[in-house]
Amino acid sequence: METVSLAARVERLEHDPPIDLRAVDLTVVDPVPLRQRFDEILTYIATVEGAVPQNIADVTTLLPDLDDLDRRFLEVWKGHELAHSAIFDALRSELDLPPRRNAALTPGLVAPRHSFRLFGVLASVPWLQDVFKLVYLTRGAMNEHMTYDCYRHLGAHFDTLGEHALSRSVTEPIRRQEAAHLGYYRLAATTHRTRLSPTQFHLAGEITARTYAPVGSSPAGRSESGRVFVDLAGDDVDAVLDSVQDIADQLVGDGVHPLPRFVQRAMAECTGRSSPRHGLHGRIPRI
Repeated sequence: METVSLAARVERLEHDPPIDLRAVDLTVVDPVPLRQRFDEILTYIATVEGAVPQNIADVTTLLPDLDDLDRRFLEVWKGHELAHSAIFDALRSELDLPPRRNAALTPGLVAPRHSFRLFGVLASVPWLQDVFKLVYLTRGAMNEHMTYDCYRHLGAHFDTLGEHALSRSVTEPIRRQEAAHLGYYRLAATTHRTRLSPTQFHLAGEITARTYAPVGSSPAGRSESGRVFVDLAGDDVDAVLDSVQDIADQLVGDGVHPLPRFVQRAMAECTGRSSPRHGLHGRIPRI
């Protein structure tokens, strides 16, 4: 099996340019069912992918000592994600759906959120910054895995409706880039965790479990996140959530004491329902 260094992963990403909107085939066979079925979903995806300037402002405030590889990855990630957002805005336009709010976000004007500024003060202590970095990398891997699966389901929905150009030209290329992001986060977290003491590692697991929220639930809203995810995943909801939980178990679990099933619980909060299979009720404490 090929072993790829973190530097090589970043170099590969840098040689994969953002998807050029002019090369995307937005041919639509029948816009009516797409408008009726996917209005909220397309808005949600464009909003979440377009939130990358906010995410980078937050991360660089939380982790002021990011190294060169980390910052190079963030630059590539920003280009990819903003291009994904532009594709879904263009698809909305093709379907004669109204422009979404905040479609044009100026990166230079985005300020870090208050909670990240507070934790950024704590991160001036190197011991804590190392903990926060493992949380950030683990969360990134979890988010990319969920995003990848959601695009897989969206592509399947497009194919079911006969919209094969959208599956081939939109969801498949984006999934490929999301898979590459996942590979970076997973390797970066695996590499970084070797530097942590057992106490730091345990704290990273606790923070991850207690503060997790599904990808997109911050910029788009928790209830909207729940609706979109359930709408996309359908009967595969539990399997997708369990695979995201597996990422956390691999990266911040100690292999002896299982982490709480916090991914299912967080999504149950977004949907307003408990998860009977895992017995999850109530709200997660946020720190």
